Amino acid sequence: MNTSQRAQYEEQGFVILRQFLKPALFQEIKDEINQVGRFIVDPRFDFDTYQPEIMTPKKQSQLYDRLHYLPCLSRLSGNQDLLQACRDLGIAQPVLMGCCNMRYDRPDDARHLFDWHQDTIYLLGSVNAVTIWIPFGPVDAHHGTIQVIPGSHRAGIHPYRKVSDKPVEPHRQFLQRDLSFDGEISEPPVTVEALPGDVIIFKQMLLHRSLPNLSDKVRWTAQVRISDLCEPGYLEAGCPNGDKHNIFFQSYPGFVHPESVKHEN
Repeated sequence: MNTSQRAQYEEQGFVILRQFLKPALFQEIKDEINQVGRFIVDPRFDFDTYQPEIMTPKKQSQLYDRLHYLPCLSRLSGNQDLLQACRDLGIAQPVLMGCCNMRYDRPDDARHLFDWHQDTIYLLGSVNAVTIWIPFGPVDAHHGTIQVIPGSHRAGIHPYRKVSDKPVEPHRQFLQRDLSFDGEISEPPVTVEALPGDVIIFKQMLLHRSLPNLSDKVRWTAQVRISDLCEPGYLEAGCPNGDKHNIFFQSYPGFVHPESVKHEN
């Protein structure tokens, strides 16, 4: 990774590494997903084809739940090139935040899109934790992608509000349906454009949102999230993660919890 890429990452909160991953890795993942899809969904399942006639909501949910546990995705989360890229960006001792995840975004389906948010709110992690976003096809305003607000990570945790009736208790996980960004976006967003082989790495503090898939293809993407075991305070705080901690009982530098929310029952 060159000096300008590192500087962009620190200034804007994200960097795109062009043609970083080898095609053979993508084919390995496709082949394994095809095997699982043909077992769970239908023998006609094909990774590269949108098949609404066989991908019912129930089948999609069953497939999506199994994607978290595929061996090939676990290997992706431990890919040495990705981990070295994290080290180059200042992650002294990379540690995984849960397993690798994969998204399956249908054409013209907005139900699972995320509005403006910071991954830190839901997933916690070290102050310098990162999300590695890996597209398996072209991503842009037509195929669906993410938009980011460059530099928004420098403000730390942005205001948020609780939008569900889930009680605030220790060790209770909060998801996107529970917490929402509670601020105004005045800066122009950047729409990420990338091709298979490209890797987008962004700070978990960066404000970002997903855009709808307007194409006639499924948008497949993988997400790997990495914390830094050596980040000051991370080990002392108990290595917070979204499955065992939540933002109401976890502090970050310069952030004050909304008192009216933190103490409600």
